[in-house]
Amino acid sequence: MLTRIISGAVLIAVVGGALFVGSFCPIVLAIFIATITAIGCYEILNNTGAVGVKAASVAGSIFGFVNVLALLGYTQKLYFGLGSQFFTVLYAVAVVIFALANSKKLDIKAIASLLGFPVVLSYSFSSIAGLYLGANGIFYLLLLLNFSSVCDTGAYFTGVLIGKHKLCPTISPKKTVEGAVGGIVWSIVCSIILIFAFDKTDKTIVIVIATVLLCIVGMCGDLFASVIKRSVDLKDYGKLIPGHGGILDRFDSILLIAPVLNLCVQGGLF
Repeated sequence: MLTRIISGAVLIAVVGGALFVGSFCPIVLAIFIATITAIGCYEILNNTGAVGVKAASVAGSIFGFVNVLALLGYTQKLYFGLGSQFFTVLYAVAVVIFALANSKKLDIKAIASLLGFPVVLSYSFSSIAGLYLGANGIFYLLLLLNFSSVCDTGAYFTGVLIGKHKLCPTISPKKTVEGAVGGIVWSIVCSIILIFAFDKTDKTIVIVIATVLLCIVGMCGDLFASVIKRSVDLKDYGKLIPGHGGILDRFDSILLIAPVLNLCVQGGLF
């Protein structure tokens, strides 16, 4: 438990430092997000055994790093105007060539993982940076943490106290219906506090409804991550964060919430 607390504190300090520096030097935050994306890509490609060829996992990680910078607009400034579409197509062609050259080593699971996970993860992680670096970034970042961390913490303690009915026993035996409802209630309370703190009272109903829906989205993301790990008999995606697992173990629910929240913000819902 002590190890978990210490490593959690270090993680918060590192992420907080990156966000602070990124507020006046955005490229630092972009590189930080790109780096953890690369680590996350490697975790899911190599540590789950999805690919089985380490060089391919590394290539997927490199693409994840570059694509985050591309999605945030930095490669257009550095690489002759080339954006995410160029790098995604280039990576897809590289995967096809690699699959042809290693047809005896790669099955459909490996090929699909190589093509899919780096693209999805880079988009999801870049959405986090996009939310923070845009207008009202602090507010949206706190909402994101509310929908994920506050909801998850609330669900845990509520489940421990009054949880009786299993939510998804075959996927995550410890999660309960009561815990899920409790987590959403905690998040609604937190959202109301944020609404008044940032003077967003004109959006109260919308934000409260969004809280319920995005908390459910986050729970689905958490359960989906568990499905992947169970399918390959894996406890954690990695060991980078002692007591917590890997990058993906800490960002599983956020990675599904962030793109949805980003779309809501871009659509003017908030």
